[in-house]
Amino acid sequence: MTGRQYNPQDYPLPYVIEDIHQWPIYKLSEDKEGFVDEVKKRTHYRLKHKFKTEKALREELAKVLYQERIRLTEKPWKADPPDEKQFWNSLKSKLIKLEQHAGDGAATENELIDEILDRYTNEIVGNFDIGAFTFAKAILPQFFGRVLAAAPGKWFKTIAGNVKTIHEKIPITGDVEKIRHLATKGTIIVVPTHFSNMDSIMVGWLLNELGLPAFTYGAGLNLFNIGILSYFMSRLGAYKLDRRKKNALYLETLKNYSCVAIQRGAHSIFFPGGTRSRSGTLEKKLKLGLLGTAVEAQKLHYKNFPEETAPKIFIVPCVINYHFVLEAQGLINDYLKEIGKERFFRENDEYSTSFKLVRFMLKFLSASSSLSVSFGEVMDVVGNKVDAEGESHNHLGQKINVKNYFLTNGELKDDNQRDEEYTKILGERIVDNYHRYNVVLTSHLVCFTVFELIKRKLNYVDLFTLLRTPVEDISIPHDEVVQSINNLKERLKVLYDKGEVLMSPELRWNVDKIIDHGMKNINLYHTASPLTILSNGNIGSEDLKLLYYYHNRLDGYELEKFI
Repeated sequence: MTGRQYNPQDYPLPYVIEDIHQWPIYKLSEDKEGFVDEVKKRTHYRLKHKFKTEKALREELAKVLYQERIRLTEKPWKADPPDEKQFWNSLKSKLIKLEQHAGDGAATENELIDEILDRYTNEIVGNFDIGAFTFAKAILPQFFGRVLAAAPGKWFKTIAGNVKTIHEKIPITGDVEKIRHLATKGTIIVVPTHFSNMDSIMVGWLLNELGLPAFTYGAGLNLFNIGILSYFMSRLGAYKLDRRKKNALYLETLKNYSCVAIQRGAHSIFFPGGTRSRSGTLEKKLKLGLLGTAVEAQKLHYKNFPEETAPKIFIVPCVINYHFVLEAQGLINDYLKEIGKERFFRENDEYSTSFKLVRFMLKFLSASSSLSVSFGEVMDVVGNKVDAEGESHNHLGQKINVKNYFLTNGELKDDNQRDEEYTKILGERIVDNYHRYNVVLTSHLVCFTVFELIKRKLNYVDLFTLLRTPVEDISIPHDEVVQSINNLKERLKVLYDKGEVLMSPELRWNVDKIIDHGMKNINLYHTASPLTILSNGNIGSEDLKLLYYYHNRLDGYELEKFI
């Protein structure tokens, strides 16, 4: 890392742009009508190039109507507009009329496309309200700070007491000064890991603490069912994502929404994993759709601006690590059901009401647990490292011009296959950053060690057989755990020195203290403890699936060889 290093007491940092009216997201919201119109025009243009004939357009319209009818029948949500059925029934009637009486006063394919794009774009579009932002900025730090300092169940008693700063609970690792500086020179896209529904709240708050202008980000439409979330998200830059909609018109609208927002300079948050990690592992394969819009936006900047003034887009990986995830039980059940075709409990909607959301936040934040946030290397849209002035450098450290990546025979040309390859490379670099900037916590190390020792003791090849082992049969000698963690500590130090992983400060402690700290943190919430001390002093588990989930955070480092 380079640049100034900040201490917990330095936060919140001053805004890099003091006047909120000059923030890109505010300007985007102020010109909402023009922005929406630009998205619709760009989407329609791209659809006409994808479906080149009236017949192809008509067939795609029929497919969209069929898929939307299935969605409304099988997967209706409270957040759906009240006139959904009427709208799509009307479109169906118009399409039938078009097919039967083409050219006889019926709406054309392009007119029907425009109707759908108008609906999709106005459904997706977010808003940014200074009043709501000012209110959230005043309330959230006090809420987080007081609750984080409280013991479980006792936060009301300490609401007026002397407390530690929230940044002693949530240490930030990374070149914050570089990120702040580059936010004034181009557009920042933060790409975090995704383990919990807390992530979007946490990332948004942390970026504000860094003094960055507000970011736009996608939020699942179902979350707008929740009163308190809907109020803030609909006013603080969130745009709506409906993952039920898989048709080409919706996906193209979503991509162009993102691309135009980036072109207009709006800093953005993408969760490239697409959804929360069900298995507990760091993301290894990313969904590249929205990442591709960053590549596209950079190419368009080079088309629309002189080379020396073309704005640059910067990609910032971010790893969030929790000692425990409140949704872990549902997530791992969902994962095991998917890979094992076994019948597991269905994942519940943990946040179906405002009350449940608040209760979730109180339980999480009031725990005597911390979390870690680390920012990786800042990159350009093709995965090259970027210096503090925004200049790109290749793997040899040589300064390079990103525009050259988009030239063919000296001319800047569109090439979808080429751009898809660049997006793939960018995704691989992000995944690499996730693993290198992952902070190993005590809870993850202890869970990994114990689960691997259980695997070795039971000698089961099949994961599902192992997970059905009666808990009374799980007993690992304490000395074995101590020895294995000692071995893993040494291996982690080697990986750390190579720049392949980060280690939390607690891993400097002696092993007994590491085990105690890890077990206390991992058992703060779950009814059945992933780790427990048995009457004979050995270590057992009341829930092997949860233990497996937390073990998976260290998957991919080949640590099992050192057990």
